[in-house]
Amino acid sequence: MRIAILDDEPVELELLHDAIDSYRLNDGTFPICVAFSNSPDLLRQLKRETFDLIILDWEVAEISGLQMLQWIKEHLEPVPPVIMLTSRTAESDVVQALNAGANEYISKPFRQGELLARLRNVIRNYQAQEAEAGETLNFGNIQFSLQDSKVSVDKTPVALTLREFKLALLLFNNQGRPLSRNYLYEHLWARGEALSSRTLDTHIYRVRNKLKLTSEHGWVLSTVYGFGYRLEALGEERVTEEA
Repeated sequence: MRIAILDDEPVELELLHDAIDSYRLNDGTFPICVAFSNSPDLLRQLKRETFDLIILDWEVAEISGLQMLQWIKEHLEPVPPVIMLTSRTAESDVVQALNAGANEYISKPFRQGELLARLRNVIRNYQAQEAEAGETLNFGNIQFSLQDSKVSVDKTPVALTLREFKLALLLFNNQGRPLSRNYLYEHLWARGEALSSRTLDTHIYRVRNKLKLTSEHGWVLSTVYGFGYRLEALGEERVTEEA
């Protein structure tokens, strides 16, 4: 999981980074925490990078945390969960942030135990919503069975390794968005795991061939040179869900 945090107070930013960096996820891994001290830098990264959760300080210069939240809700798909972290504690401020789409609101100075508990709740609720959406995802002629990590193309089962399944699901859940090599590595391999420079390319090659992600089959899985990969559907392929 990759988490972006925004805070223009250096001490607060360091404390926040250290707290989240020590948080162990349910699968035993630790999140990748990327810190930003100003909102324009975060905005530039959001336009090219992918984050699974974002923590925003409201009162930052140039682009406020609330404005960042509104931009995220309008321009990112899928929309990552957002936690507002701010010294503004008036009820009207809390209501405004929640109505704008914040998943949680934490007052500063934050307490580490409370922060991690609320972070845990946001992640759990987000995962629960995904589970409730259905156990099967259909992307045009390609079907993902989330319960048993299986994939079918034109109703024909395709043998994928678990890592290939996770890679394919990441690509399909982020159609049209370029995913950086770092983002894919962080989601598919454990921190510190030794990898060759061709490891990801090999997995991309296998997923492209096995799932027929080529233009003649309605898909384009392309290389974004110097960055990563992007999957795009040709025509009007849309995801549907089945319980």
